[in-house]
Amino acid sequence: MTLQSIKRRLVNLFFEMAPTVLFFFVAFFLIGVMFKLFVSQYLIEFSAFAKAAVAALILGKVILLLDWAQSGYNFDSYRRIVVIACKTFVYALAVIALGIGDRILKAAREAHSLSEGVDTLIANANLDRFLGLVLLISMVVFVYLLTQEIERAMGKGALSRLLFKRPDPIPDGGLPRTP
Repeated sequence: MTLQSIKRRLVNLFFEMAPTVLFFFVAFFLIGVMFKLFVSQYLIEFSAFAKAAVAALILGKVILLLDWAQSGYNFDSYRRIVVIACKTFVYALAVIALGIGDRILKAAREAHSLSEGVDTLIANANLDRFLGLVLLISMVVFVYLLTQEIERAMGKGALSRLLFKRPDPIPDGGLPRTP
């Protein structure tokens, strides 16, 4: 592999990940800002930008990896809502696995032993908060997958045109023009 082919692959990876990461960054940033507003009365410091950026990068890569892993399967014979629900469930399981793994590593680092870290994690687990976070992330993933399926059904670029293109002016007759 030459340096030029490595550069090309990295650029292609960037452009492949950019829309997904941007979507999740905006979603997580808005959630983080809302969280910051909710806890401001308790003087809790929270950096919404950094948390949103890290979460968006991680989830953007996880989505691309799981899409790549599922690329050999044909979901065309299933209802779209079933595909979206199943993919959201798979992503939720991935978030749970990554979240538990992250917490185990943090606890093990603080306790200087994996078994002590796991014991500490179990003793101090806040299951409601963790499951709430998984549910929130799953809802964001569901909306992302829903827009992906709408884009697939309408055709590439149709959803962007629908949302961001200025509408055609209405003629004097009062009805919009049809092409």
